[in-house]
Amino acid sequence: MNTRVQSIHAAPSGAELRRRAHALVPVLRERAADCERGASVPRETIAAFQDAGFFRILQPALYGGYEMWPTEFYEVVAILARGCPSSAWVLSILGIHNWEAGLIDPAVAEALWREDPDVRFSSSYAPFGKARRVPGGYRLEGRWPWSSGCDHATWVILGCDAEQDDGSFNRVACMVPRDGYEIDERSWQSAGLSGTGSKDIVVRDAFVPARHVHNIQRSIEMNEPGTRTFTADTYKLSFGVCFAYALASVALGVGEAALADYLPYMRKRAVAYDGSRFQDDPVVQRTLAEAHSMLDSARLKYERDFREMADYVARGETVPIERRVFYKWNSAAVARLCRDAVNLLMPSCGGSAFNVANPMQRYFRDVNCLAQHLYLSFDRGASNFGMHLLTGTNKDVMV
Repeated sequence: MNTRVQSIHAAPSGAELRRRAHALVPVLRERAADCERGASVPRETIAAFQDAGFFRILQPALYGGYEMWPTEFYEVVAILARGCPSSAWVLSILGIHNWEAGLIDPAVAEALWREDPDVRFSSSYAPFGKARRVPGGYRLEGRWPWSSGCDHATWVILGCDAEQDDGSFNRVACMVPRDGYEIDERSWQSAGLSGTGSKDIVVRDAFVPARHVHNIQRSIEMNEPGTRTFTADTYKLSFGVCFAYALASVALGVGEAALADYLPYMRKRAVAYDGSRFQDDPVVQRTLAEAHSMLDSARLKYERDFREMADYVARGETVPIERRVFYKWNSAAVARLCRDAVNLLMPSCGGSAFNVANPMQRYFRDVNCLAQHLYLSFDRGASNFGMHLLTGTNKDVMV
């Protein structure tokens, strides 16, 4: 099939995508325990995501995608997190890479999607491996942990510090096809997000052409090479901010799911010793109100940030760095608020909340795990934003 014949007009509406996501929530909830036991998202789930068009939401229309505004993707991810946070996390990672591929050299998109519009990428961005400069590109080797969804990817994007033409070293992301790396199948043993299959990627010695390198450090200049070919509004945003919010959207979905499950659970719960109802307990009532406020704040932050970004784009302006630093910090704040809300709700749920059949224990484990992701580091984000307010400087190259 010539993928170029599919245009943006074939895209479903955002409402339809959300409807498809809601329809999958009970299915994902049924599969969640198996997903965790298998330490990988079931292939049936990945197939369902593909059939629903979720991987195409941010993909360039030139290659069969819908190239929608990022929040359309994030809303789908957040909904799916209500059924299985691990599955939603893997979609967030694999799906955001289809957006990233619209930022780099257009020759990459042509090579990847010309024959197969369903190519998928996993990643590990921290510079664990080494890139040695050679004619035409780099020789890559090393071990990269935490490549979520790698079982379902045909390429991987790996971070490293690579020498540039002027002799300096920049943080880059190298794209390697499946025959250029190994997956350490025994490397993923986690109590949180255990179904994500975030295994180690091992590269012995792979050649990466220069065009298959995303110079992340230069992305701060907001002059990505792909944006001259892929001109939709979605590609006019910051790589660092959009990637961070892809992760934070999972936290938002988990927090909202925990709140939604907490209400009916506490309405029917009674104290075993005297039969009094927990819904009448002022401590429970206060806990609920406070958690609700945290989650409301998280959603309002996220929605306000992307409204602001949309306004900049509509005016034909580049989103200024001072706002990008703020948005990146907010993504960490959103994840923290969601984590804290779940942690606030858990104690009043009692010991039965840790029954494996109770989704509250999964929300608790998963949201605490994902909030530890370095990209969502509350302390690092706060320090960088505070420094920026005081001095006007910025140390985060991924904004």
